[in-house]
Amino acid sequence: MFRLSMLISCIFMTNSAMEDKNLASNLVDSTSDLTDFDKYAVTCYICVNVSDNLVCNQFAIDRPCKPGETFCHTLHIMDSKGTSVLVNKKCTTEKECQRNKVGCVEIDAQMMCVSCCDQNYCNVNVPSNSSTAVFDDKISKMRMLAKNLFREREKALTTTIKESKANQIYGWKNSFYYLYLLFMLIVDT
Repeated sequence: MFRLSMLISCIFMTNSAMEDKNLASNLVDSTSDLTDFDKYAVTCYICVNVSDNLVCNQFAIDRPCKPGETFCHTLHIMDSKGTSVLVNKKCTTEKECQRNKVGCVEIDAQMMCVSCCDQNYCNVNVPSNSSTAVFDDKISKMRMLAKNLFREREKALTTTIKESKANQIYGWKNSFYYLYLLFMLIVDT
């Protein structure tokens, strides 16, 4: 009978150790999900001081932006007839691309338009008026929402682990009590 009680106690120990391992691995996976959001890189058309959009897109540097550069910024300058004079496209940060920094302004006889967007190759076209000089942050908003959801999931998982350990301690006390009773019954017989 002593062997039976040892076997039962080993079963209890093995099950709780496996539960701890599974809960801890879930916590590790959720934190790696969070860092994946920070590694997201948009890919933009990149050109400096080019005469028109067609030339820019044809010879643009094609590589993902650096971490933290989540927007494509486009500057387009036109003469009084609306002909392109200058096109600049680049990757940039959220600090440089804000809603209040886009639009068109007339300087001397030239029109200068700026647009910002956060999707891959979203700067294929150049802004030419106030309708096309826009601020588009759909992906950034979705990334922020998803990141917040993963944070909430991580908090819930951490709480679950803490509660699970508290329940385990209570469970262990009950298990030892029952094993003690079983042992006492065996010894008495």
